[in-house]
Amino acid sequence: MSKYLFRFIYKHIVLTAILCLGYGVTYTQSRPIDGYGYNELNPQWGAVGDIQPRMSPADFADGISLPKMGEEFGKINPRIISNILFDQKEQIGAGLNLSDLTWAFGQFVDHDIVFSNNGSEFLDNIIIPSDDIFFSPGDIMWMSRSEPAQGTGTSVTNPRNYENKITAFLDLSNVYGSSIERANWLRSFKDGKLKVSKDNNLPWNTTNGEFNSNVDPNAPDMIDDTHSLVKMFVAGDVRANENPLLITLHTIYVREHNRLCDAVKERHPGYNDERIYQMARKWNIALYQSIIFKEWLPTMGVNLPSYHGYKENVNPQILNEFSTAAFRMGHTLLNSTIIRMDNNGNEIKTGNIALKDAFFNPYLIDFAGGVDSYVTGMATQVQQEYDCKIVDDVRNFLFGAPGEGGLDLGAININRGRERGVADFNTIRTYLGMPPYSTFEEMKLSDEATVLMKDIYGDINNIDAWVGMLSEVHVNNGLFGSVVTTLLERQFQALREGDRFYFENLDFTVKEVEEINAVKLRDVLMRNTNMKVMQDDVFVAMPHGNIEGGPDIIPFPLEAVIYPNPVLDDLQLKVYASRDEQLNITIVNYMGKVVKQSSLPMYEGSNILNVNIFDCPRGYYNVILDTEYRRNVLKMIKK
Repeated sequence: MSKYLFRFIYKHIVLTAILCLGYGVTYTQSRPIDGYGYNELNPQWGAVGDIQPRMSPADFADGISLPKMGEEFGKINPRIISNILFDQKEQIGAGLNLSDLTWAFGQFVDHDIVFSNNGSEFLDNIIIPSDDIFFSPGDIMWMSRSEPAQGTGTSVTNPRNYENKITAFLDLSNVYGSSIERANWLRSFKDGKLKVSKDNNLPWNTTNGEFNSNVDPNAPDMIDDTHSLVKMFVAGDVRANENPLLITLHTIYVREHNRLCDAVKERHPGYNDERIYQMARKWNIALYQSIIFKEWLPTMGVNLPSYHGYKENVNPQILNEFSTAAFRMGHTLLNSTIIRMDNNGNEIKTGNIALKDAFFNPYLIDFAGGVDSYVTGMATQVQQEYDCKIVDDVRNFLFGAPGEGGLDLGAININRGRERGVADFNTIRTYLGMPPYSTFEEMKLSDEATVLMKDIYGDINNIDAWVGMLSEVHVNNGLFGSVVTTLLERQFQALREGDRFYFENLDFTVKEVEEINAVKLRDVLMRNTNMKVMQDDVFVAMPHGNIEGGPDIIPFPLEAVIYPNPVLDDLQLKVYASRDEQLNITIVNYMGKVVKQSSLPMYEGSNILNVNIFDCPRGYYNVILDTEYRRNVLKMIKK
């Protein structure tokens, strides 16, 4: 008996036993947490550990696993490409006026459907060029290769492939988990609810979920790419602490589950914990799926044909080209500033935050007033354009300053496509049924971009997939070019039609389906926060003042950086002032306690300021910078 058949039979026995025990959870209502058995003919499709298929043939130097890295393959140093193409000098708002919620929700969805582990092999081909103004010339920006799927990469007929470590389905696995162990840790086992910490936030990785308790050695692993956190929020996906906007959406959907639990219990007072949990989970996923297909995708110009039911011959698993290139869309949409606003449209007292200081900083939620201000800010600010420009926060300061762990996300994305054997841009067009470009001019780029692309690649058939996708002219009324738009249409159609548990295929009544489709993300956000007003379409940015008499927001924070960081005894601030003014400096520890305050004069232009912090113990701090007009919060690590 194969392992797949054994698992399939075992699940049916367990589910039957649950039903007999009176839990009232039928197979059509309760999704297997690991995705196994969604498709009865191919039970591994979309399940944890399933291999990500390829749309186009693997493009390795040896046809097996060796990445095409050298100039002999037309592949120059990714950092050079990044410096030439991706360097962003100014804010470039998206023409569709889409809000930051568009990319943030996209990251939330991405973390629901695909995750690949990094392996033990490291690449050394991202070498800092001699004219680099951020990193030290000659240094290597190391990156690890994705871990190969066991048994792959043995021959040209069995090239290296990659597992999806979570479920591929739109099943809110980022909230509930993709394993029974994580799912159980997240549950309170009371009235069907998920664990929360004080102020209805995500639980910390402690024995009781509260920050001040001891770390729970049995808490599920969570990722911290800064390697500076001991205590983190725990969620269904390991990446939840990556930035406060992502944490915010995780928090909202945990709250929505618990809100639904209250509704189920009120309607069915005899239901036990398990039955309430599964019913609330079912409705939460249904509302989430409806928002994706009825609201989020159309907002970006991605329109799917009408739904005609489940198709057992459709594999929903995430394509390698989709996860490695097409769905890395948010990296060019990011703003340098995270806006935080109150109900009246005013910037909150602790101010806006520079994106580079927000990575893996969960304290910005728990010790800074919760998630409400982030929701309002996301709905207010216009996201960046989908193009070949990337803000410095992720192009030079990802997870730290240069020389202190900082990375270039653009260069890494280029390299990721190469190491995973993603075909060149023209080949992908061909496999999508589109004619390949014959010249750079045919791509209809700007004159400057055409010259730069020619200088970088020489041959039109050398363009890295991700670079080509960013460069392509947008389709009418869409955020993306034809390749990304088509890939999103195909992948999300497969996720919908290949999911036997898609909400329109379940036992919801006609009236319930109408009720589900009537709910927009605005409704989910409003009923799980204390916000008073918000525009109907939260994926389209609207100044808060246009909704209810709020002032115009300041588009940029005080420009400042701590360098070097971590800090020894003297905090050195590089601050740019637009006028002569006084800078107030407040240093707050991880418990939210003010440990030092100082006020120093600044003069128009660049300033280098020093504050002695010899008496501050080792650890994590937020440095709040405040002038009469602007504010910023920087993350500092004291050695």
